[in-house]
Amino acid sequence: MHITPHGAAREVTGSCHRVETKKTRVLIDCGMFQGSAFSDARNFQPFGFEAKDVDAVLITHTHLDHVGRLPKLVHEGFNGPIFATKPTARLLRIILEDAYQIMEEQFESDYRPKLYEFEDLRKTIDLVRGVEYSRWKALGDIRFRFRDAGHIFGSSFVEIEETDGVRAVFSGDIGNVDTPILRPTAQIGTSDVVFVESTYGNRIHEDIETRSTIFLDAVKRTMKQKGVLLIPAFAIERTQALLYDLNHFFEHQKLPPIDVYLDSPMAIHVTEVMEEFPEYYDQAAAKLVMDGDNFFDFPSLHLTLTRSESKRINEVKPPKIIIAGSGMMNAGRIQHHLLRYLSKTSTTLFIVGYQASGTLGRRLYTGERHVRVLNEMIDVKANVITVGSFSAHGDQKKLLHWIGSAQTKPKRVYCVHGEDDACVALATAVSTELNIKADAPHHQETIEL
Repeated sequence: MHITPHGAAREVTGSCHRVETKKTRVLIDCGMFQGSAFSDARNFQPFGFEAKDVDAVLITHTHLDHVGRLPKLVHEGFNGPIFATKPTARLLRIILEDAYQIMEEQFESDYRPKLYEFEDLRKTIDLVRGVEYSRWKALGDIRFRFRDAGHIFGSSFVEIEETDGVRAVFSGDIGNVDTPILRPTAQIGTSDVVFVESTYGNRIHEDIETRSTIFLDAVKRTMKQKGVLLIPAFAIERTQALLYDLNHFFEHQKLPPIDVYLDSPMAIHVTEVMEEFPEYYDQAAAKLVMDGDNFFDFPSLHLTLTRSESKRINEVKPPKIIIAGSGMMNAGRIQHHLLRYLSKTSTTLFIVGYQASGTLGRRLYTGERHVRVLNEMIDVKANVITVGSFSAHGDQKKLLHWIGSAQTKPKRVYCVHGEDDACVALATAVSTELNIKADAPHHQETIEL
């Protein structure tokens, strides 16, 4: 078995691993490079392999850095099955159609080239096959199965076994601990090698109680200041976790009513899909559903699907909470709200997810006080709060526990999907704390098992 990373090697975006055996060639994910103009340009570069030679693609989850180049792969000749869990299969259309709409708008406004055409997107969706968790499926001289990663709804890590017995595990993205709605990350089975994400490979998150307290205090401070709480959130998992917590605050009288605006059509549609699959909820969320509690809805929640509805948010006097995409603030409706409110001292910007290098979110995360938003320079006077434990990614402690609790100890670990220092830090921790040889591979470095 030969494994080659064609993205997410000592970087966070563009996840794509090519697995080759004597008879079979598969990809684990086919993600988009995100974060800067340089990253955008990389999406147009050759894959490093022939798309028509790939037998199948195994998708771990629907974040764009894991699925964004699928239509490009189809455009270049891939015509095999795309396997994913059933919720992931349902969500994939929403994510790719939203990405295509953004490309269309950028093409019309700035003449930026499109990565693929709508017909490629349609063909991609037709190739998707939904499968259940934990069921082995044969493909050529390998078999594979998806296990619950606990990262976002429907997310998985992939176990692959060659007929000669060699086994490899690809983490996709591993979820945080105590994440609302989602089930815990499953245990690794028998494996020879593990490719593990390292997004937070050098950090430790706050605990769940601290996370809840920080969020509650931010809302209370916003209400006291009669200000605006801006939350740039990813449409899958992060948004729904925030709604879950707000519903809890209101139902248990921890907060008086405050207007909450979910200003993300994609997040609204994702929430509708999640409501179709209650069997994938964790025990606490499933019990709430059985008791008739819709934790995705409460009296002060307003869904703004259209642009005109989004614009009317400006007419509502503070205090108010606005949850909008995109999570890294490089696009989407959040930019319009940043333009309006970022220069006000009564505004709180609540960052709840990873901010890739080169994004507007990273610049705000690192404390820049003058940023460009929609071609206007803004003086940042808002209070910026970052809470790592709201992230959908596990921290170093979680990743080490996941690897260390495998049914059999892996012989080797490769740290991917992290910035250089995070990959190296996690590899060092795996070596010293778990006594497993670990490394951080480079782009298109082929590894032979």
